[in-house]
Amino acid sequence: MEKYRLMLVDDEPWALAGMEEIIDWEQEGFSVVARCECGSEAIAKSARVCPDAVITDIRMPDMTGIELVYRLRQNFPNVQCVVVSAYSDFEVAREAIRLSAVHYLLKPLTASDVREAARMLAQKLSRFERTSEPSTPVISVDPDHPVFPESPNGLECYLVLSESAFRLSPREDGRWCQPVQVGGQFGYLLDDYPDSLPEGCGLSLPGFPDRQGEWLLRTARAALAGGFTFARENGRGQLSVPEIQLYLVENMRNEITLKELAAHFFVTETYLCDRFKKQTNESIMSFLRRIRMHHAQVLLMTSHLSLREVAFACGYSDYSYFGRQFKAEVGITPDLFRKEKRYTAY
Repeated sequence: MEKYRLMLVDDEPWALAGMEEIIDWEQEGFSVVARCECGSEAIAKSARVCPDAVITDIRMPDMTGIELVYRLRQNFPNVQCVVVSAYSDFEVAREAIRLSAVHYLLKPLTASDVREAARMLAQKLSRFERTSEPSTPVISVDPDHPVFPESPNGLECYLVLSESAFRLSPREDGRWCQPVQVGGQFGYLLDDYPDSLPEGCGLSLPGFPDRQGEWLLRTARAALAGGFTFARENGRGQLSVPEIQLYLVENMRNEITLKELAAHFFVTETYLCDRFKKQTNESIMSFLRRIRMHHAQVLLMTSHLSLREVAFACGYSDYSYFGRQFKAEVGITPDLFRKEKRYTAY
């Protein structure tokens, strides 16, 4: 019988080695496929090894084990987890139980406790269909010098990008779908416009991957940061709406007026607004407010910036006004949103 794929995570190398050596994992039905010293490394490697089970320390420098469990579950719903802590912590244990962790272990680990956890993992995993390994190898791309592989047919491509590992099903019609990893971000190169995308992804404008890698990465990151999809132009004109969208998301932290925007693109305000509304079905200011609010939500969930710093990063010098805008858009205040969404991952 094929072994379950096990990932071990602990920021202490000696603890990581001890976790691997404390019992015979093969005998318990597991193959250790990854050893990670932080949550970010675990998320990155998960795209390659597709773990069935994870044993993780609670306290790590970049994220907690609880957050890691949450983020892994976003991409591998059936992954089963055991969390480990150096001391008894009721709140941590309660959160682990809420996320349906299979077991909660205290350090120092004993062979009998770990063996019991392994058997509980195996029992739980037996109820689920195995996570399949990716059929196409993931290609790593340097984010500072992004050169992607050329598509088999030499056509322009799209880059789909996310902060977390995700899956796109292979195309039934045989079209190209190449998984890539760019630094700590994950994605796919597609040689055709996708019919749909998972939540939390950014889709680039088209470009040739072998010689326009920077453009693909830049526009995919812009779409990811703003939480929007670039307009698909209907006909030609002297003004590109996707370029306006790109300019707005890359300059959202600055004060932007229609007059200055029109001057930047060498058109009148009337033509600018009419062209944008025709292509997107929303006004420029509505679009700008929407991408700012999306970016604010991402920062509140993933950064340690203060609320005022988040407001400033999204183009609001007046925090009170930012708070009112945020509540009107999202339904709750920024501080309450952060408290409720602290384990949500993008």
